[in-house]
Amino acid sequence: MGSHRVAGARPLNRKVLLGLVIGVTLSAGITVIATANQTPVAQQTVEVGSSTPLDSSSREDVRLTPVEAATRARAEADLGRTVDSLRRKLGSAYAGAWYDSTKRKLMVGIIDRLYVGDVRQAGAEPRMMKNNLAGLYGQKTRLDRLAASAPPAVVAWYVDPATNSVVIEARKEPVAEAFIDKAKGTGDLVRVEWTDRGPRALADVVGGGGYTVGDFRCSIGFSATGPAGTKHFITAGHCTAGGGVVLSDGQELGRVDAGTFDTDGDFGLVDVTDPAAQATPSVDTRDGGPITVTGTDPAPIGASVCRSGATTGFRCGEITGVDETVNYGEGKIVRGLTRTSVCAEPGDSGGPFLSGTQAQGVTSGGIGDCASNGSTFFQPVVEAATKLGVSVVTG
Repeated sequence: MGSHRVAGARPLNRKVLLGLVIGVTLSAGITVIATANQTPVAQQTVEVGSSTPLDSSSREDVRLTPVEAATRARAEADLGRTVDSLRRKLGSAYAGAWYDSTKRKLMVGIIDRLYVGDVRQAGAEPRMMKNNLAGLYGQKTRLDRLAASAPPAVVAWYVDPATNSVVIEARKEPVAEAFIDKAKGTGDLVRVEWTDRGPRALADVVGGGGYTVGDFRCSIGFSATGPAGTKHFITAGHCTAGGGVVLSDGQELGRVDAGTFDTDGDFGLVDVTDPAAQATPSVDTRDGGPITVTGTDPAPIGASVCRSGATTGFRCGEITGVDETVNYGEGKIVRGLTRTSVCAEPGDSGGPFLSGTQAQGVTSGGIGDCASNGSTFFQPVVEAATKLGVSVVTG
C-alpha cells in the first residue's frame, strides 16, 4: 500500500488506488451465489407474490454500521451464484430475485409452479408471479426508448422483482404525468412512486480529499490493470468526461484516459503516471483498516453494501434496485445503475462500492444527502471494466 493515506485528503495515491473512495480507499466484497437445483416438484403450495406498492422511503432508510455490513456479508456470500444458477435453470419461468434481510432468505419469483422444487432445493423461497423477468424488461426497454423525451421531473425507472412491476419514480408535475401516461401504454406492468427529490451527480468544485481533475473533486474507485500490465483506476465518468491531468495533493497522479456519462453508463478511466504509485487491491475504510478486494461478483437486491468517499467516509446499507435508468437532467440519462440505501454527498463520486470483499461499482450520483436520509446510485464495475478494457486488481 506504500504511503497510502486514509484520513487525509490524498485521493488515491496509486498505492491506495484500489478503492480510494473520495479521499479514502476502500475494498469491497460481493455477496453472491451458491447453486443447486433438482427435479421440479409439483403439487406444492407456494405463496403468490404481492404487487402491493412499497413505501418509497424503504429504499432509503436502511443504514448499517461497517461491522453490521461485514457480518451480513459473510451470511450473504453465496447469494449471487445461487441467483445466477436459478436464472439459467428456470429460463422463461424466472421472474427475478431479491434478498429479504428480515427473513434472511433469498426470494425467487417464478411463473410456473413446476419450478417450486428447484427454487427450494437451492435454499431459496419461491414466489408465484404474473409476469416473467423478460416481460418486465421488455416494458423497461420501451421506457428507455422514450428517455430522450423524459422531463427532469421523471427521476428514474427500474424493474422491481418484489412487486413484479416496472416502477417510474417521479415528482408530481403535469409534465411527468403526461410522460407516464404515454409510457404506460395499454399494459398494466407500470406503477408510479411519487417523490419530492431528484438525483444529482456527486462531484463538486471544492478542493481537498480525493483527487481533482479540472474543476471537479472526486474519489478513486478501484485499481485496474490493462492487458500489458499498465496501471489505472476506475472512477465515475462524469468526473473524467472532460479529460485532463489528475492531481493528488497538488501532484500529478495520472491523466484521464476515458470518460463516459450518457446512456452507456457513468464510468471513467485514469492512467496512472506517477511512477511511485502502485495498483493495489485495497480499499480503505478509514477506521476499520483496509479491505482486500477478492473478486467482482455482483450482489442481488437486498444484499448489504458499503462505499467509501472523501467527503463522507465509509457508509453502509443495502442494494435496493438494479439496472435503473436515471435522469440527471440537462439531457444526461444513464442506464444500468444500481441503487442503494447508502447516502453520499458531492465529492464522493467515483468512490468504490463493496459487498463483503467483492467490488460492486463506483459511485455515480444520489438523491438527498447524509443529513436527509439520501440514497445513492453506482455504476456496476464489471460492465465498466469490460467496456474500458481493463481488469480490477484483486488480492
